[in-house]
Amino acid sequence: MKQVITFHSYKGGTGKTTLAANLAALLAKKGNNVCIVDIDVYAPSLHAYFGDFVQNKIKNTINDYIVGACGVDDLLVQVTPLTQFSDKSSLSGKIIGCFSSPKREDILKIEGVKEDKNRMNMLKRFINFREELIEKNDIDYVIMDSSPGIRFWAINALALSDIVFLTLKMGDMDIGGTKMIANEILAQFKEQGNTKYYLLLNRIAGYCVPNMQIGETHTSHSQENSTFLTPVADDFIKKLTADTGIDVMTSIPCYCDIQFAQKEFLTVLGYPDHPFSQQIHNLNSLIEN
Repeated sequence: MKQVITFHSYKGGTGKTTLAANLAALLAKKGNNVCIVDIDVYAPSLHAYFGDFVQNKIKNTINDYIVGACGVDDLLVQVTPLTQFSDKSSLSGKIIGCFSSPKREDILKIEGVKEDKNRMNMLKRFINFREELIEKNDIDYVIMDSSPGIRFWAINALALSDIVFLTLKMGDMDIGGTKMIANEILAQFKEQGNTKYYLLLNRIAGYCVPNMQIGETHTSHSQENSTFLTPVADDFIKKLTADTGIDVMTSIPCYCDIQFAQKEFLTVLGYPDHPFSQQIHNLNSLIEN
């Protein structure tokens, strides 16, 4: 079954792009044909996970397509083979990419349009994007990384999706914003289609929290394989589900070695035994079920 999976969040910094890129890589590793789509038209960064070679191949962007300057085929960038991982992790499937432009003038092309007719034409092209992409390119999964918040293109990306992951951390702003999206925005979509919505808690306190007994010294305890969640997180999950009416698909602990890495990285390929890679495997299993 063809599926469009979108990672969305109320605000930036929730790790949705890292999750989207790694899930796409894992799906391709397992033999699926995947298209990654960067619909964060305000601050695109998905391309950074696939190296300079891929970035240099981008000739047309989502911005060009929406305004009618190119077709879907003109957007597609062959991401695989990923040469930086060829000696560690081969992919039996393929990844193609559709990327957004970070240039101010290209953002204004699709954001600065005020006329209703032109805006509607742009929206129609965006709606057709999904079907044309899947039908012509033998795609099993489309993974979309949306822009945060309730901006026009982000909300329309949700409407094109089969599964939406509302990604958030445990901060008050994340919680309040996610509740607002769930209660005011997604309520409209639930009546119009069959999209499934889930909460995905990321960077939850756990991996980076010392799991020490009273009297145990910090240096005597190894945190290397700690992947537990704190009782505070468990209580938080129950309350958030009750407040939003949306189930939590999974909760991923904070991994500081990933969060504070100098460069964006596909952990599932470079470090397949890392606890974060196992979390992506778990997420994939939940999607398949």
